Amino acid sequence: MVAKHKYLILAVVYANFIVLGMADGTFGIAWPYVRESMGQPLGQAGIVMIVGAFFYALASSRLGRLSKYLSLEKLDFIGTAVLAAGFLGKAFAPNFTVFVLMSVFTGIGTGLIDSSLNSFMVKSFSSRHLNWLHCFWGLGASISPIIMTQMILTLTWRAGYASIAAVQGTVAFIVLFVILKGAFKKVEKNQEESLHSNHNRQYLTKKRHIVIAVASFFLYSGIEHSIGFWISSILLESRGMVLEVVGMYPAVYFASIAGGRMVFGFFANKFSNSVIIRFGYSLAFAGIAILYLTGSILGMALIGLGFAPIFPCFMHATSSRFGPKILTRLVGYQIAAAGAGVAVLSPLVGQILDRISLEALFPIAMAAAVVGLLMNEVLERNVRKVNR
Repeated sequence: MVAKHKYLILAVVYANFIVLGMADGTFGIAWPYVRESMGQPLGQAGIVMIVGAFFYALASSRLGRLSKYLSLEKLDFIGTAVLAAGFLGKAFAPNFTVFVLMSVFTGIGTGLIDSSLNSFMVKSFSSRHLNWLHCFWGLGASISPIIMTQMILTLTWRAGYASIAAVQGTVAFIVLFVILKGAFKKVEKNQEESLHSNHNRQYLTKKRHIVIAVASFFLYSGIEHSIGFWISSILLESRGMVLEVVGMYPAVYFASIAGGRMVFGFFANKFSNSVIIRFGYSLAFAGIAILYLTGSILGMALIGLGFAPIFPCFMHATSSRFGPKILTRLVGYQIAAAGAGVAVLSPLVGQILDRISLEALFPIAMAAAVVGLLMNEVLERNVRKVNR
């Protein structure tokens, strides 16, 4: 792999994941003001999330089929352009119906970006770079609530969406430029050798193992999104905090995810993916408990730090657990499951909070952390078993 092409691709892919993070980190802080201006109740956020996540999952699940006709980098470019169009449409949406319809575009865009780039990185780079890739997602997700908060305080939530759309459109042109230079193709030539280098390794093939691997993304993404989204409503409406303080909580959360992935990236090649996932879920559990009991922003930081390596390490473990033959297809299913987790679990959590108590988020999140940890242990135990 020629170094200059490797670093060019990494720079572009990292920038692309900043854009992806900005898409995920915006809605939670904007929703109280979007719903007020459009006359919608709190629970209507579920409709927006369901529509966006459904099309995210649909686009992701089709990755295996789409990659037969278009390269991964071209699918990424299409996704980035569609995402920018969706955010611009939300900025100018005249009513709630149009706002929801724009979630079709943002869902397709994020689904294509997430699945194509994760597949590309799992094939081409180590766990270290996959952690760093998702670090830049966290960076984007931590920047966007700050941008949206400032726009709400000085202008309107519409200006916040328009500003983020401009950034996304710029990155789409950069991706197109790099594609035309042929840099992706030069990196892809090295994929086959690295994927097939270990001929003696045995892989998981049973359907129940695949189901667990896919369900792990459903659970993790659903609870990660639920905490990032609903925490603003909890702090504003249940604990009576002011917007200037509340806006810092999701920002710290996503910044901790970003910073944690940067730190874990340095250790990712020294410890197994499974060990890092185990540590991450344990730390997140402790952070949830602290946030629940004290309301301290330190708890929010610990949750983000614990969640930081789980998604990238679980994703990178796909190649060593299931092998190259089904890698692209399985990555697509896992990304689709992540979208389904957002579509199902986040609205479901919202309904529970609406009917029982906003504070119910915390015990739900702790239970999810325990189940996610157990899923990882089951897969790791079976990998060791087939390779004895």
